[in-house]
Amino acid sequence: MNADLSASQRLSTLRAMAERDLDILVIGGGITGAGVALDAASRGYRVGLVEQADFASGTSGRSTKLVHGGIRYLPQLDFSLVREALVERARLVANAPHLVRPLPFLVPFYQGLRRPLGIRLPSPGQPLLPLAMNMGLWLYDRLAGRMVLMRHRPVSVAEALHLFPHLRRDGLRRASLYYDAQTDDARLTVAVLRTAAAHGALCINYARATALVREGGRVSGVEVQDQVSGERLRVRARWVVNATGVWAGEVARLAGAGGAIELTLSKGVHLVLPRELVGLGDAALVLPETEDGRLAFVVPWEGRAILGTTDTPYAGSMEDPPVTDDDVAYLLRHARRFLHVELEPGDLVAAYAGLRPLVSSGGRSADISRRHAVVRHEPGFVSIIGGKLTTYRQMAQDVVDLVAREDGTSADGSVRAVGPCRTARLPLVGAQSPGSWPMLVRDAVRAGLSPELAGRLLRRYGSEMERILALIHDDPSLAQPLAPDVPCIGAEVVYACHVTMPVHLEDMMVRRLRLALLEPRAGEQAARSVAALMARALEWPADRMEAELERYRAGSRVAAP
Repeated sequence: MNADLSASQRLSTLRAMAERDLDILVIGGGITGAGVALDAASRGYRVGLVEQADFASGTSGRSTKLVHGGIRYLPQLDFSLVREALVERARLVANAPHLVRPLPFLVPFYQGLRRPLGIRLPSPGQPLLPLAMNMGLWLYDRLAGRMVLMRHRPVSVAEALHLFPHLRRDGLRRASLYYDAQTDDARLTVAVLRTAAAHGALCINYARATALVREGGRVSGVEVQDQVSGERLRVRARWVVNATGVWAGEVARLAGAGGAIELTLSKGVHLVLPRELVGLGDAALVLPETEDGRLAFVVPWEGRAILGTTDTPYAGSMEDPPVTDDDVAYLLRHARRFLHVELEPGDLVAAYAGLRPLVSSGGRSADISRRHAVVRHEPGFVSIIGGKLTTYRQMAQDVVDLVAREDGTSADGSVRAVGPCRTARLPLVGAQSPGSWPMLVRDAVRAGLSPELAGRLLRRYGSEMERILALIHDDPSLAQPLAPDVPCIGAEVVYACHVTMPVHLEDMMVRRLRLALLEPRAGEQAARSVAALMARALEWPADRMEAELERYRAGSRVAAP
C-alpha cells in the first residue's frame, strides 16, 4: 500500500475515516499513537489516527534525541525497565538503521563526586567509585544480553581528553565508554506513521477529537473537527485509544474517566549549542552528577551539540512550556563544572522544552519511573500513559494485545480475526534494501551533490533518498541549499510536502527540516525559500505564503536566543 501522507488529501482522508467503520481509532499523533496505529494496522485491524496539531509537535519532537536503556535507572534498581528499553533499543537500530544509530558515551570519573550517576556513596566508599560505576556499566551490558550494541570499555585519562579536549582535568581519575543510540525523534514518529499508512492506516494531523460517541453501552467513535476547514465529522470505531501523552487526562475526561488517570508532568529543557564551542566530536558526554542527583548529557546531533536535560515538576500551559532563565542557568552551570568552557546564554543557538507524562506515584519527578500503564476505562475506550520514546513499540503492543484479548472474548461475530504482533521485526519506511544505500550515495555525488550532503540525506531518508534524487533529476534547481550555510536543499521540502502532510510552514521548519532548531539565525531567508516551495507544491492561494511566514515568526515553539 501507499505509505505517503499527502497534505493535499488531508480532508479526504478524514472523510474516508468517517465513511468507513474502523476497528481502532487512535487519538494522538506522537510516537506512542503512531506505534499503536502501526501495530494494529500491521495485524490487520482497520485503523484511523487523528492528531489535534502536527505530528510529533508535543513531547515526541522535544526529546534529547536518544534511544537508550537509561543507565540512571540502575541506581533505582529498576532492572526490568532497563532490560525492556535495551531490547527495544536494539530493535529500533535493526528496524530503522537510517534513523537510529549507535552512539558512544563517555562517562568521566572525578574525585569527590557525591552522587555519581545517582549513586549515593558514603565518604568511606568514595575510593570504590570507579569500581561501582564500572559494575553499573557491566550490568547495563548484561541486561542487554545478546542485543547489546557494543560492550563498554575503560578509557584512560589521555584518551578521554583526546575524545573531549575541553573536558576538565582537575580530579579526573579515569573514564569509561559505553554505547546507546541516537535518533531524530520527530522524523522517527513520521516514519512510524508512514509505515502504518503502508499497512492501511488512515492518519491525519490538525484534526481534534471533541467528543466521544456511545452506542449500546460502549464507546463507539469520536466526533472530530478538522482544524483547517472547520468541518465536523463523526468517526465510528469499535475501539478508541487515547494516546495523547500529557493531554491524556483531558481526553479521558471526554468519557468522564479523568479520575482514572493521574499524571505527573515533568519539564525537560534542552539547549542547542555550537558543536565546536564544546569540542564535541562523534561521541556524547555524560555529565556524571548534578546538584539534584540526576544525569545530563552533551550530545552531538546534526552538526550541533544538545545539552540536556532538566527534570522538574510542571503545572503550566501544556501548549508551550517555556525555557526560563533558571533552566538555562542550571544546564550551563553543570556543563561548566565538567567542561573547561565559559558557556554563557549568548552562546545558545536555540533552546526547547518538552513535557514528560509520568504515571503519578508521588515524590520527585526525577524519581518517578518511566514505566507505562494501559488503562481500560470502559468498553471500547482505553488509554496508554507514561513510558518513554525508546519503549513506544512495546507500549503499542500492550495496547493492541488488550484489544485483541477483549475481542477474543466478544460474542460479536463481526469482530475480525487478526494476527499476532509483527512490529518487533518490521522495518520502517526508509529501511528497505540497505545494501543499495552505497549506490544511492554514489548516484547523489554523480548528480552534483557533495559527499557530505549525500551522506546526510542517506542518514535522514534511507532508501527514500531515491525519491529525493528523482526530484533533483526532474528539477536540478532543487539541489540548491535553501539559504547560504543552511544544510537542507529544496528537494527535501518538495518531498516532505508529498509524503509527510505538512500543513503550515512551522511544520516544515521545526519538525521536517529541523532548521528552527539548527539554524534559527539563518531562518528568515530559509523560511522564505521553504514557503515558496511549499506554496508551489501544495498550490497555496496567492496570500497564503505571506500569512504562513507571519504565523511562523509569531508562533515558532523553538526558542532562539
